[in-house]
Amino acid sequence: MTIKRIQVKETQKYYGDFDGTLEDIISSLQSELDAGWAGLESEYEWDYGGERYIEYYLYKHREENDKEYEKRMKQLEKEKTEKAKAKERKLKQLKKDLANLTEDELKQLGVK
Repeated sequence: MTIKRIQVKETQKYYGDFDGTLEDIISSLQSELDAGWAGLESEYEWDYGGERYIEYYLYKHREENDKEYEKRMKQLEKEKTEKAKAKERKLKQLKKDLANLTEDELKQLGVK
């Protein structure tokens, strides 16, 4: 079974300044757009003095590369294995619990 590659969001901190003329700001953003960035998003950050400030990040969506794909496939396989082991542990525990039930308890459950 082949799993399709997914789109990942790539981000990069934007160091541009929003002080100045609109022409300068638009020119700076246009150069980022020309470089392939799709948008700009902001996040609130805190510095050590407790002051709140805004950080800007450029973003774009792209297909995951081979390394990211392999990492995701390994993670999916690991999750699948862990799920199977958990199911096996649960089944083993249920069998153990069933073996420890008395005759009366088995009759109440409708097993006998």
